[in-house]
Amino acid sequence: MNEEIITLASLTYMRAQLLSAMLERNGIECFMTNINLIKEGPGGVKVNINKSDLEIAAKIFDDFRGAYGYKKRPAVEYMKSIRRILVPVDFTYHSENAAFYALQLAAKFKSDIKLLNAYLDPLVTPQSYLESYAYQLNLDQVISEIEEETNQSLDAMADRLKKIVKKKNIKGVDITYDLVKGNSVDAILNYTQDYDPGIIIMGTRGAEIEGFKSFGSVTADIIQKANIPVIAVPKGYDAYEFKPPKRVLYATNFDQTDYSAMRRLISFVKPFNSKILCVHASLDNYDSFDEMQMRKIKDYLFDTIDNYQIECGILNTYDLQQGIEGFITDKEIDVLAVTSQKKNFFQRLFDPSITRKFLFQTHIPLLVFHARP
Repeated sequence: MNEEIITLASLTYMRAQLLSAMLERNGIECFMTNINLIKEGPGGVKVNINKSDLEIAAKIFDDFRGAYGYKKRPAVEYMKSIRRILVPVDFTYHSENAAFYALQLAAKFKSDIKLLNAYLDPLVTPQSYLESYAYQLNLDQVISEIEEETNQSLDAMADRLKKIVKKKNIKGVDITYDLVKGNSVDAILNYTQDYDPGIIIMGTRGAEIEGFKSFGSVTADIIQKANIPVIAVPKGYDAYEFKPPKRVLYATNFDQTDYSAMRRLISFVKPFNSKILCVHASLDNYDSFDEMQMRKIKDYLFDTIDNYQIECGILNTYDLQQGIEGFITDKEIDVLAVTSQKKNFFQRLFDPSITRKFLFQTHIPLLVFHARP
C-alpha cells in the first residue's frame, strides 16, 4: 500500500531547498510543493515526507532550525552536487552529441559539467590503436603518449563547449574535464562516487544495433549499476537542435517505486514546464487490475503533488515496443523516463527477441531513475 505523505515544514524557497538537501543527505526521501505559488514568502514552500520518516525527519528539522554557518555546509554541498553533470566521452560523434545535450540542460539548471574519459581500456580499446606502437619497447612511453593525446582531445572538446557558453552568454556553467586509466565502467562508477554528480549523461549508438545492446556495453552497464539518474542520448537525436522537452512519457509498470520516481521526474522537468504522460502499456484489451492501479496513481498525484501538468492512462497494444514507439510518435514525446528496478519490464522493453524494431528508432533521450525503497 502506498505510504501516506505529510508536510514536515513550510518555509521560504531557499530554506526549503536547504532542508530538503539535509533530509536527502540523511536518506529521507522528500519533495517540495507550492514552489510555483510563492518563492520567497515567509512560508509558501512545503517540504513533504513519508509519514513513517517523521520521527527521524523531525530531529533533522530541529537541527536544521538551530544550524548556522558551517553546520549547514553539508546541505549546501549536497545542493551543489545535484547541479553537477558527469559526461563520459570517447570522442565519437554520439558522445560529443551527449556532451552538447548536457550543456543545454546545464544552461537551464546552472550546472557544472565534467567531461570524463577512461583511456587504455583493454576491453574496448581497438587493437589497431596500439599497432603503431608495436616496435616500441617502453610501455610507459606508449601509455604516456596515449594519455597526452587523450588529454588534448578532452581539452579540445571542452573548448568547443566553452565557446558555445561564451557565444550564447550562458551564466553559471563551468566546464572541466578529467581522464582516468582503466576499465570504462569501473572507472566511471568510481569517479561518480568521488565527484558526486546529480546525473550522468551518455551517448548511445541509437538504432544501429538491435535491442538493449544498442546502448553500447558501457552505457548499458552504467544504466544498470549507477545509483543516480542517467540520461542516454541516442545518436539519432540531434542535440544541436535541442528544444526544451514539452512532453515527457513516464512508462509505469505499477511498481511501488514509481511514486518516488514521479516526484523526482516532476522536479527535473518543472523548469521546462513540461507535460508528463504517465502510461502503462497493457497487452490486454481491458484489465480491471490495471485500471485500479492507474486510479491509485492518479489519486496519489492529485493528493500530494502540485497542480502540475500530468495525464495518466493505459495503452492497450498487441506489441509492447511497437505500442510505446507509436505512442511516442503520435504524442510527440521528447523524453522517455523509466525506473530501473522493474527489471522484468525493463528487459521486455529492450529484449531484441520481442521485435527487431528497437524503441530508439524514435530518437529520443531515455531518462533512467534508480528505484528507491
